[in-house]
Amino acid sequence: MNTVLVVTHDDALRTSLLGALDDYSAFIAQSDTEALKILRLIDIDVVLRDCVGLPRGLEAFAGRVKEIQPSTLTVAIGAAADEGEAVDFRLSSGFGAPDLLGVLRHAEEKLRILRELAALRASVATPAEAPAARAEEPWDGAAFGRVLKEFTRAFAAGFHLPRVLEMFLDAIGELVRPTRTALLLSEGRDYRVAAHRGLAPQIVESVRLPAAQGLAHWLATQGRPARVHELTDAEIVRELKLLQSVLAVPLLAHGELVAILVVGQPVVGSTYGRRETETLFDLATHLATAIRDIALHNQLKREKEFSERILEHMSSGVITIGRDQRVGTMNRRAAEILGLAAPVVVGEDLRVLPSPLGDMLYDTLRSGRAVTRADLQLALRGLWLEVSTYPVRGDDPLPLGAVLVFEDLTAQKELAAQRRQGEQTQLLTRVVARIADEIKNPLVSINTFIELIGERYDDPDFRKHFSSVVRRDVRRLVEVFEKLAALVTEGELNFTTVDVHTVVDDVVAAIQVADDSLGKPIQLEVTRDPAPLTVKVDVAQLRKALSYLVWYLTHNSPPEQARVSVSVGRHTEKGVGDNVQIFIGSRTASVQPDKLQRLFDPVQMVQESLIDVGPAVSQRLVEALGGDLRVRQARNELAFVVSLPVAGA
Repeated sequence: MNTVLVVTHDDALRTSLLGALDDYSAFIAQSDTEALKILRLIDIDVVLRDCVGLPRGLEAFAGRVKEIQPSTLTVAIGAAADEGEAVDFRLSSGFGAPDLLGVLRHAEEKLRILRELAALRASVATPAEAPAARAEEPWDGAAFGRVLKEFTRAFAAGFHLPRVLEMFLDAIGELVRPTRTALLLSEGRDYRVAAHRGLAPQIVESVRLPAAQGLAHWLATQGRPARVHELTDAEIVRELKLLQSVLAVPLLAHGELVAILVVGQPVVGSTYGRRETETLFDLATHLATAIRDIALHNQLKREKEFSERILEHMSSGVITIGRDQRVGTMNRRAAEILGLAAPVVVGEDLRVLPSPLGDMLYDTLRSGRAVTRADLQLALRGLWLEVSTYPVRGDDPLPLGAVLVFEDLTAQKELAAQRRQGEQTQLLTRVVARIADEIKNPLVSINTFIELIGERYDDPDFRKHFSSVVRRDVRRLVEVFEKLAALVTEGELNFTTVDVHTVVDDVVAAIQVADDSLGKPIQLEVTRDPAPLTVKVDVAQLRKALSYLVWYLTHNSPPEQARVSVSVGRHTEKGVGDNVQIFIGSRTASVQPDKLQRLFDPVQMVQESLIDVGPAVSQRLVEALGGDLRVRQARNELAFVVSLPVAGA
């Protein structure tokens, strides 16, 4: 079963039915009258009639169907209980796809049984003689010449497939004078009518031959013409008669069934002779090759147009060259970036491209080496580009061509430069403001005492207070400029071998003397290895580094009291050897985790305070001495660990 007639004017119902009839040749009628006209023209297997939208009269319609085609089955959709006794099957108005397919399966089984019964009855009857073929007469020379001219025109029609098919059918009409002809082309799982002469519009629009069974499968496997009186399979005969034809010729190319030529009865006679059938087969084979070539050409054309559209809408510039070192492709974006017209560049030698783009393409073409995301600046308008090149490889060792893909980074580079300049200006402003803030208070106190010294110089208490305050403030100014100088210059280092205990003692003594500089008491605890620990360092720079760490921990402790512990000992690390470790920690200091992550970044820390930049300066000094400085934060303690190589180790 392969033909179904749907009778309804309800668009929603029609769409639902056709969605479930993909494997059938479905014909459509808006009314009973139109359906009966189709039945007189086409051999229909099953009629699906809408009994809800159409007027009553199902009984009369079913009777007329049996009169026109006795073997056709009728399925009533949504019929009332008091009508439809003459129909073969019923389907409720609220049916689903499984319900419809179930009814169609039952109808197909019933049709199969009826046809087998008819075949058995026909087998016991007197066998019918095959239709007499026309007498084998020689081809008329002039007429055959006209036919060959028509075929030559068809094959010379280029790659316009509809025109080729139409001219081929005209030539067939001149050659064998059939009543009807049609060419069916493959459309995936089915073959549909692509060109015809004399077929009804309903057949052209609705008939589909499944590729996996029936006539199409027979032609593909047999590889020879099918004449209706020689066929034994009733389903194949029905498909051939559905197309109102008596002969089907396969169009084979490389073993593939490209198309099917069906030919109706000749105008004179009832069938075609051997010579005519062979001639049609030979001509169809040549047409199959032409159809295959046209399909391949159109496929390549579509793929080329698709690729060109992709290149046209890419945000990157693309340029390609071939082995002849000439530009093959230049997309719109490449022309915009380089300021070159694509028609002027395409086809020219690669030297037409701005340097060094042509050189990069040539190197990739010759060496096969790819370049990935390389930044370069062209002399052309100072353009900044991000460039990648790729070889296009085939079966040969040498590349078939090379591809250049590039992005315009000029705007990004300019924006980044402006951003850096703005950040540098902002940083400079913050540093200057920070320096001014750090030195303002000491200078104010010094200036105040200078103004009063002339009046109160004889006052011993004033002189004593003046001496202590000025000494403290001058020391703070010196430390500020020492830190800033250490950030930007490396100064000359004077290395001497010294016991690290001596340096630590000097730092502790200096801090205890000046513990009032921050306005908070400092409690220093020192534990040490009793053995001498000699290191080769610049003593003054090491003192500064250790002092800045102590001051930083003190600054980040509560105002009541800062407790700092200093521990000195020898440490042996696998793969490094012996070194001296100076552990400076505090259980009172507290620093936010995000601030610890940028602790050794002077650009970040100088924006907060010049005391906060101390660890960054200490790290720079310790590394200059050949050591290492790390920060360590435990649950209740923040500590710095200074590691220095043992002298002579």
